[in-house]
Amino acid sequence: MKKKQQPNRTINQSLKRIYYALFVLTIGIGTGNVVYLYYQPNITINALIFCTLQYVVILVILTLPIVLRKRFMIQIPLMITVMCALFGFVAMVMGDGLNFYGKYSWWDSVLHFFSSCVLAFVGLWIITIIFEKQDQLVLSNKLFLSLYVLIFGLSCGAVWEVCEYAYDAFCGTNTQQFMATTTASITTAEDIPLCGHDALRDTMTDLILDLVGSLLMSVYVFFRYDKLIAMHHTAIEDKE
Repeated sequence: MKKKQQPNRTINQSLKRIYYALFVLTIGIGTGNVVYLYYQPNITINALIFCTLQYVVILVILTLPIVLRKRFMIQIPLMITVMCALFGFVAMVMGDGLNFYGKYSWWDSVLHFFSSCVLAFVGLWIITIIFEKQDQLVLSNKLFLSLYVLIFGLSCGAVWEVCEYAYDAFCGTNTQQFMATTTASITTAEDIPLCGHDALRDTMTDLILDLVGSLLMSVYVFFRYDKLIAMHHTAIEDKE
């Protein structure tokens, strides 16, 4: 029994180190970036608010598992916690804060595909928590679980696009990349917007990538159903 627990303990320790490193890097980079932008002559107050809000959101994502565990006794798997924290870091800190969206035009597309995979595991965790005591009624149908993963990923992707639209409307940003002259989230007065059908390209590309990623994870759940359910029952036995 000890031999089986040792590898898991080592993995958990490594995941915790990654989690703490992301926390420290977010605070350090976020503080430095906001201060740097504050002293830029061409930065608008809306853009500054947007950047500050990004770091606040990622800090909430990082601290949420701790709050849920201590206040509501909800235990989020460490792997999911780290995956969500890592996605938030590369999307908000690296993507917006360090302008990876502007430097690498493919950065946004890769993240949308990655996010759909992460959300698949989040969705599975949510449904196993909801139906923990009635798993024979819901979790016994692998076709339902596969369809659920697909719909969950697509729904989250649609909500994300709505949030990006709201950012751009209220903060004057370019998170939906509707500018012809830049793919960065923060724009200047010299940037020129796209027109007509081209202005929809980024939004539709993101939704298509969400569909592809969710569909792949749905297929994965369908063919790895037995292993996933076995892991679910093991988790319940460990709680008891």
